[in-house]
This record gives sequence, C-alpha cells and structure tokens, in this order.
Amino acid sequence: MNWRLFFIGMLILVASGIDGFLLWNEEVVPPDAKTKAEARASDPLFGMQFTPSAREPNIQKMGFGPEEVVEILKKLVVFEDKYRVKDPTLNQIQVRIENGSDPDGLVAAFCGTGSTLPVRYAALPWIVMEMGEQLKVVDVEEISSFELQEWSKTARIPATYEEAELGKDRKEDATRMTVAAILSRSEQALLDHASPWGRGLWAGWSWTDVQKKHPGIRQRVIEYTALMHLVLEVANTEGGLCSA
Repeated sequence: MNWRLFFIGMLILVASGIDGFLLWNEEVVPPDAKTKAEARASDPLFGMQFTPSAREPNIQKMGFGPEEVVEILKKLVVFEDKYRVKDPTLNQIQVRIENGSDPDGLVAAFCGTGSTLPVRYAALPWIVMEMGEQLKVVDVEEISSFELQEWSKTARIPATYEEAELGKDRKEDATRMTVAAILSRSEQALLDHASPWGRGLWAGWSWTDVQKKHPGIRQRVIEYTALMHLVLEVANTEGGLCSA
C-alpha cells in the first residue's frame, strides 16, 4: 500500500469537507441589501430623521442657503396650517396616506423600507405630479390619496441620485441641485456633467445658472422640500405609517 498516496487522498477529502461546510453556512447578502448598505455608507444624509424639531438642521444639510432655509421653514408652516396637520381628526396628509391604494409602495417611499433610495428622493414620485409641462408638488386638498405618478416611471431618479450624491466629489448642495435636475427633467444633463450640473472648467456646477436656465425652479424645489419634510413627519409620528 502506498501510504503517501493514502495520506494525500485523506487530506483532499478533509479539505473538501471543510469547503462544503463553509459554503453551506455562508451568508450571502442579497443584491438589494448590499446596494442599500453601500448607499448608507456613502450618503452622508442617509438615515436623516424627519421630525418638527429637525426641520432647520435637515434643510441646512441638504445644501440650501440661509434665505432658502427661511423660505422653506415658512412654507412648511403654511402647508402645516393649510392641511390641518396639527389636528389629529382633520389631518389631510394622514388621510391621503391612509387612502393610498398601494400601502407597500408608500411604506417604501416614506419609511425607506425596501427601498435603496433615501426617503428624500423616494417620496418624489408620490408627492410630485405633472401639471401641464411642469412637475410640481401636489395640492393635498385636491387629491384623495397619494399615488405613484406616471411621470416617475421614465424619470431617472436612482441614477441621478447616485451620480450626484454618492460620488467622491459630492457637492455640499447635491440634494438641492439633484432635486432641481429631476423637477426640470434635466437628469441627463446632470448625468453627462453638462452645465449647469457640470464638473469641468467650462461647464461648472452652479445653482445660479440652474435658476437662469429654468425660471421658477427655485420655488418648485422649495415647495417640494417643504411638503416632503412635512409628509415624512406625518408618516413617522406615533401611530403613523412608519410606526405601524
């Protein structure tokens, strides 16, 4: 009997058994979970808490200037009063959430569960609608529920978010500029680094130029940010969508 060959064979069998055991017990991370983990690690605003007390610091973190922060806070109060958010029995935003025909979709959008997008972007398809040729926030009084809007099915929200927010050269006002690109249907310009969402010497990143190129976009971004924050506050209150 060739003992050398015998021992080699035994070593191969033992090694194969160890490999099989490790493979059997290996925890494979699903692609969605991996993507979400990477996004959380890269996005400095991922995990932002939406509460009334966090309004000002949240808006500042999104890259808005001092005057814009004041305007958004004022608009938040306007929406809060208009939609009777402080009255539990008349809260129109809560009613529109409860009336939604796709509760799982709303949970993903407003609570972040099952979505690789942070809620500040995931909410876009639900609270922005097409009005003529423009994308504007919905008037909550004129709808019966929050529903996924048709325009969002062709919008490149994930790609635009990843390009502007998760890159190594992320700008401080990345959220403000990215929301503006989506609302003005200029995702491709941002993805191509074309002015005014550029990176190069001759095609710079400029909020001033965005406003010049798309008149009225500043107000639409302000209104979106205010309504988005308020809707997410309602969704995250005790007994709300995200605490159910």
